[in-house]
Amino acid sequence: MRDILIIGYNTRHICRSAKRAGYNVFSIEHFGDRDLFDIADGVAVFEEDDPSPEKIRELMDDFEYDTIVRGPGFESWDLETDVPVLNNDTKVFERVSDKFWLAEYLRKLDIPHPETYLIEDIDPSELDYPLMAKPRRGAGGVENLLIRSSEELEDAKSTHRDFIVQEYIDGRTVSISLIASHGEARSIAASEQISFPWLTEMPYAYTGNITPFLGRHVSLMEELAELVVSDLGLVGSNGVDFLIGRDGIVLLEVNPRFQGTLETVEEAYGINLFSMHVDSFSGILPERQRARAFAGKAILFAAQDIWIDEAKSDMLFECYKKGIVSDVSREGTLMAKNRPLTTLFSRGRTRKEVLDRLRTITEYMNNILNSCNSSSSTRVIRRFA
Repeated sequence: MRDILIIGYNTRHICRSAKRAGYNVFSIEHFGDRDLFDIADGVAVFEEDDPSPEKIRELMDDFEYDTIVRGPGFESWDLETDVPVLNNDTKVFERVSDKFWLAEYLRKLDIPHPETYLIEDIDPSELDYPLMAKPRRGAGGVENLLIRSSEELEDAKSTHRDFIVQEYIDGRTVSISLIASHGEARSIAASEQISFPWLTEMPYAYTGNITPFLGRHVSLMEELAELVVSDLGLVGSNGVDFLIGRDGIVLLEVNPRFQGTLETVEEAYGINLFSMHVDSFSGILPERQRARAFAGKAILFAAQDIWIDEAKSDMLFECYKKGIVSDVSREGTLMAKNRPLTTLFSRGRTRKEVLDRLRTITEYMNNILNSCNSSSSTRVIRRFA
């Protein structure tokens, strides 16, 4: 196995890990950012928001490969191929990604989880508020809604289909990254989600994380994550999200796929998750390791429609070459409001050092991207590289 085809809406993070693991890497994806072309050995871009199976198969014919990995948005696709596909089974993925099914599953195991209802089945007058409404399937938190009253819930019921409603619990979100194989699972790292007000106006969107998380309850979260992932029969790289609230921890979601924490886990621990993912399909689980540093990432969303001209694209690409950013849009790209604009990284000896650096660089970059000039890349690199 040497030639990997990775298919997803955004594949850059998986491609980078696979390339660092020594594979020839090809990508079919939607965004086609400049840094992906720098990383991968071949890239095909589909322009459609919802491409047809025929379109994807046509693009697959452009490459020679011996293994496929389904990336974000394609984990449940039947690619109709005889080539090995290194992902969880599509039926397993569909079941585990169903938040209502997962709530019932966790209830039977007596694992703490927010009370969960289908939005169409509930009587707004019988519930305590606030509540959290979420898509029944899907990740990222972009469409999550805080419901403060029965009137707001009635409005949500009329406009949001295939949603669930959960009790709202305030707290800190922590993700456990695991590698699983043949009914076993091993925790690799704990990461905490972070956010700054200027990253996005969407209050529950995933905007980044810091690895490792060393707070209370980590051992218990790892134990529960390993139990659930093993019992579900998952394989490869998976994640389990927890919420640490006033009354302890609750398990929020199981993510049977590569997670957004991939890069910070690799950077903090000096490991390669793609290699571990591949090995797990042969029954090999990694040894536990200690973190060597703290690593963080933050996703900057477009606060308005932003035209990526040559100056902006070149500035971001120079910063990418210095390890400051990833996800560099090509010249001539219109980034619509609330779309991910770029991803910024930081590494340091302490959590505070990483958090402070991310806070500074994201605010600085946000200002630059809204009023770019020719000296911007020099200023950013001198200050943060």
